[in-house]
Amino acid sequence: MSNNKFLKGAFILAFAGLFAKFLGIFFKIPLQRLIHDEGMGLFGLPYPIYTVLLAISLIGFPAAISKVISEKLAENDYVGARKVFRVSFFMLFSIGMFTSIFLYFSAHYIIQLLEWPVEAYFSIVGLAFAPFFVSIMSAFRGYFQGMQIMTPTAVSQIVEQIGRVVIGVGLAYLFIDKGIGFAAGAASFGATAGAFFGMIIMLISYLKFNSLSKSIGFSGKEEKTWQIIKRITWLALPITIGAILSSVMGLIDSIIVHSRLIQSGYTVEGATILYGRLTGKAVTLMNVPLTFSMAMAASLVPAISESYSKNNKKELLEKISTGIKTTIIVALPAAVGLSLLSKEIVHLLWGEAEAGGEILRILSINVVFISLAQTLTSILQGMNRVFIPVRNLIIGVIIKMIISNMLLVTYLNIIGTVIGTICGYVVIMLLNLYELRKIIKFKIEMKGMLFKPIIASLVMAIGVKVTFRYAFLLINIESISTLLAIVVGMLLYFVVMFLLGGIDLFKKESIFS
Repeated sequence: MSNNKFLKGAFILAFAGLFAKFLGIFFKIPLQRLIHDEGMGLFGLPYPIYTVLLAISLIGFPAAISKVISEKLAENDYVGARKVFRVSFFMLFSIGMFTSIFLYFSAHYIIQLLEWPVEAYFSIVGLAFAPFFVSIMSAFRGYFQGMQIMTPTAVSQIVEQIGRVVIGVGLAYLFIDKGIGFAAGAASFGATAGAFFGMIIMLISYLKFNSLSKSIGFSGKEEKTWQIIKRITWLALPITIGAILSSVMGLIDSIIVHSRLIQSGYTVEGATILYGRLTGKAVTLMNVPLTFSMAMAASLVPAISESYSKNNKKELLEKISTGIKTTIIVALPAAVGLSLLSKEIVHLLWGEAEAGGEILRILSINVVFISLAQTLTSILQGMNRVFIPVRNLIIGVIIKMIISNMLLVTYLNIIGTVIGTICGYVVIMLLNLYELRKIIKFKIEMKGMLFKPIIASLVMAIGVKVTFRYAFLLINIESISTLLAIVVGMLLYFVVMFLLGGIDLFKKESIFS
């Protein structure tokens, strides 16, 4: 698998992911204006629990499925690959059903245990059956990703988000008269509806592809069902644990932040509003550029695994270097831009009276550290060091908990947990990098990987500030000035990187030199 091939797969998934994220932002804009910060707090409280439960079916198993299927296809064993998919499908079907039933019947107990507002019940119930559909969809995605066919996954992501936006916002408007809590729950049901439509797209793609490829390939030595289950579970276990621990980062916020803010003097309503600004605005915007690092991680695992299994060190180092370099080139300007225009972007999307920009200004720095941590994790997983990232995540979660607890009760309040999160991911990133360099003697090429993106980002930052300032003086319209500053910043970054030789549009193998 060439650099060009895995980068192409990453960019296909990233495009779909970014499109879905933008749809997600425009889902939260009318929702924010409809149910306001308190409603967004009720809407956001159950999501960390949902993502922890979903991590089992969404992250670990699809990655394991894609790895095993890619190995089968390397041997031209298409019959064996289909058997792996069938076994995996029923595994995820069962896990998804159990997770949805558990979430539905545990809603009241979760609220009592975590001392959440009773209105959060509707949001939990609205999300309850999403894991079932996502699990089925994830089995199909693992199958196609194992074959390096990314288009069905990309289309399903877009359809899933469209369903979420249309149905979620529509139901929220329909049921707003029943109260903010009920409207927040109706909006949460959009995730379930979107997952259902995404699953339908994957099913149609599978049936179409399967009918066209029935006669392709031959079966090798048939692997027994229990052997497939054992193999996939063993591969999925550490990835799943890592995904759960990553989700725990958000779960810690939903548990600790709300209660600690109340302890420091906030009312229940005030704490919920502040938490709504963190999750409904700052985290939503930060997650947009993180879409690329997630797509890069999905493409890197099979690419790194292929080179590592062939013991081709040169090719392996090239892919590692390309993956890290591309991640920095995308993540660094995104972090700088979000930080510089934090308040203006929040005003642009949610209204000039809306708060939350002060949280985003600090949180956006974490785009770089999370992106690199995810990319390095996928590289280590591809090299069969699947438990090392798990250990590093545990250390990062502990660091986050300690710092967040210390700072939440100070004058920093919600910013305290933001700083704690950043510290946690810095530790994870550094530990992953240390392990990678220890395993393969990997050396960071400072000029190409760091200096060029930093210089381009500094030029971009100056251009953004100057453009916004003078545009606002001329037209006195913040929204238009913000959009102009964003466009100028993107163009400046691209041009400077091109002039520095950081991007080579004429190179066949990869556009990144």
